[in-house]
Amino acid sequence: MSSRLDVENNEFNFLNELGRKAVHLTVLIIPFSYHVLKIKLWFIQLSLFGVLCFFIPMELYRLKVNPRTWLNYITREAEKDEVANYIPSTLIWLAVLLGVYWFYSMEVAELALIATTLGDSAAALIGRGLGQHKLPFTKEKTIEGYLGGVVFTYIFGFAFLSIIGMPSLLLPLLPTVAIAFFDFFEDLPYWAADNLFHPLITLILAYILVLMGIIST
Repeated sequence: MSSRLDVENNEFNFLNELGRKAVHLTVLIIPFSYHVLKIKLWFIQLSLFGVLCFFIPMELYRLKVNPRTWLNYITREAEKDEVANYIPSTLIWLAVLLGVYWFYSMEVAELALIATTLGDSAAALIGRGLGQHKLPFTKEKTIEGYLGGVVFTYIFGFAFLSIIGMPSLLLPLLPTVAIAFFDFFEDLPYWAADNLFHPLITLILAYILVLMGIIST
């Protein structure tokens, strides 16, 4: 959620961010495969593992053989000499789907992935394109990007649950709370805040509500 305040001095501009976040839309393949194509969960998990196995050698090629590939267009400066964001993203998607049986349901696992991924993408694009006011206690994030991320996380979450036939005003609050709280943490590794904590915290919050009897399995 960086601001356009420093875009002139930052090679990773709005167009780079747009290309990067377009890649994140691939998370929608999961609900499409599960609800529309009726593909079994185990096959979706196996496919994600296969994608992960493809990404790893591709990153080794980029880092060790040819660093000046097209992938640098969607790679942030912090990732130039490190494993890029899409590998931890895919790993967390796989971990969340593997953990659905221990937490709540496939639908809530999908909610955790879709709402947080798309909400974070909205935050980044709004911050890059419209951000003018620095968010307190952060380095580069903007108030515009932060608020956009929080609002769109809820909207995406509610829209997804409505589309699959289980509309809820409460459940979309789970990823919204995760993003609203953890977006203030910037001292974590560059990939951790949005790709690790947001979806996992959403599932943990859902599990807590199940234990409290507020929502049922």
